[in-house]
Amino acid sequence: MMERKEFDTIYPTGLTPKQHEVLKLFLQGKSDEDIGKSLYITESSVRHHISNICKLFGFKNEEGERCRQRDELNPLFVQYKPELVSDKLKASCESYPDNPEQVKFYYVERDCEDKCYDKILEKGALIRIKAPQKMGKTLLVDKILDRASQEGYKTAIVSFEEADSEVLGDYRKLLQWLCVTLGDLLELENKLVEYWDDSLGGINPNVTKYLERYLFKDFSQPLVLVLKKVDRVFEQATFNVDFCRLLRGWNDAAKRSDRRGAIWQKIRLIVVHATEVYSSLDINSSPLAGVGWTVALPDFTPEKVQQLAGQYRHNWLSTDEIQQLMKMFGGYPYLVQTAFAYLQTPQSSLTKLLEISPTEQSPFINHLRELLGNLKLCPELANVYREVVTRNQPIMLETHQIFKLESMGLVRVEHNDCFPRCDLYRQYFSVRL
Repeated sequence: MMERKEFDTIYPTGLTPKQHEVLKLFLQGKSDEDIGKSLYITESSVRHHISNICKLFGFKNEEGERCRQRDELNPLFVQYKPELVSDKLKASCESYPDNPEQVKFYYVERDCEDKCYDKILEKGALIRIKAPQKMGKTLLVDKILDRASQEGYKTAIVSFEEADSEVLGDYRKLLQWLCVTLGDLLELENKLVEYWDDSLGGINPNVTKYLERYLFKDFSQPLVLVLKKVDRVFEQATFNVDFCRLLRGWNDAAKRSDRRGAIWQKIRLIVVHATEVYSSLDINSSPLAGVGWTVALPDFTPEKVQQLAGQYRHNWLSTDEIQQLMKMFGGYPYLVQTAFAYLQTPQSSLTKLLEISPTEQSPFINHLRELLGNLKLCPELANVYREVVTRNQPIMLETHQIFKLESMGLVRVEHNDCFPRCDLYRQYFSVRL
């Protein structure tokens, strides 16, 4: 915990008025949603402000760890500004874990990621991070943003998951929501009424005009703008093509040598989306084919799994046991992380874990049920996948079938051969399909 003198230097003069408002409500135990409603800002803006407040007070993840740094604010203010903290939060701080292992989430860097850290420094860069759910997309984004912050760049994250169904189903409302949300994050007043002009001939030109002439107009430093959960937009068949054209237009503008190009060269876009949505799309019409630099996150290699085992202090696992883990879970980051977390619980063992994993007592049961539900929404894919998991040898499928199953994270492909992604999937789905 920082010294009192350092704390007094940062608080109250080091925070913006909006940060003070957010912090006051946060220390009263209000949720991000309630804070947003009270201050008329989005939940993304709330999280953005809290993240910046944490940085001001020196809370930052060490190499290889992933912690909720906002949790460090409570004991700090209990120590130095207790009058701002609710009684409930004060009580929770009394049992605040002394053991940092209780709040750590370990990160393993993959070989493809170094290029991301370099790419984000390029003018007008656009990075697409795509992978099935729970592959580590969010963790990679955080690492890229850390690199950008070290270079003095501004950062902002907009997640389409926060747009409600009414907004998400209407392209005009969705992009106006995007403009307002981004303005909140940049702490700029909402001036949509002033800048929006339907005579421009469409929604995309209005959005681009609002960004160029207002939100991005006076930037003296680069901005890294992260668009998360873009797969929710891809699901909207009536306008997903228009949205992709919008992103293409921004990427093309950054290549120009005129005034517009100078604006977009300061913007570094990161587009993050899950690939499960591809199971319902036309494979001949990839939403953002050829735009920017694409990162398709790979599974962990055996060496990375061994490294992760060391971070979890599972050095007792032998090479043979690591191989057993790899056979059951492949290198799927979520499955491996969850397996190591399970092995930290009392009375756990690798033998028991391997035994219960494909059953209803599995630590992965919610994940498995979700995949099963997605398959049953598409009977053709379910029938094909049943063949994949019940055969004792690889199977050759139609191109569109491979594409969709691979996008859902259910198979791995070697040359023309298709296999279950891991033995866990083979055992679980061979029974339930």
